[in-house]
Amino acid sequence: MENELALKRKKIFKTDTKSLIGAVVMGIVFVIACQITGQIDNMLPWGKAGMYLINGSCWAFFTAFITLIYKQPGGIIAAEIEALTSVMYSPLWVAFIFANAVGTIWVSFVASKYDMTKWSHHILAQAGVCILGNCIVTVGMIFILEIPLDVAIIETLILIAVNWIVATVITKLTYDAVLKSGLVK
Repeated sequence: MENELALKRKKIFKTDTKSLIGAVVMGIVFVIACQITGQIDNMLPWGKAGMYLINGSCWAFFTAFITLIYKQPGGIIAAEIEALTSVMYSPLWVAFIFANAVGTIWVSFVASKYDMTKWSHHILAQAGVCILGNCIVTVGMIFILEIPLDVAIIETLILIAVNWIVATVITKLTYDAVLKSGLVK
């Protein structure tokens, strides 16, 4: 029975109606959570400086968690709902489209190789989300917002460090709790 569950987790695609609808609903939750955390960041000193530490951690968590639960194309559906909605509030929306897609594809790749039961699996999954995703957004900051290269690099390194740690912890704990509850089969 446990081997059967491990094999199901290694699958990259899950196209049943429940997964697709769940991904759309979670995509909407993803949007709402990112809106709230973005506003919280804006009220804090680092948010006024343009660094979205809480929002970035929320983004990295949802990108990984939804992909782990709903696989593909659910991960991309939810991530792109969030990215396309961002056209209403951020000129970086184009970068978000690519960052979200790359992040969810990376998580699928890691989850297909590992059973996601160890901290190291989640650290690796979030490494791709946070490093690749934030590097794509950095390109947007440089070319769209015209932020100086040195400022963009420093901001990105801080975001990667914070997002990677926070999102890894939240994703691992939440994913383990959902698996233990039996909600994911």
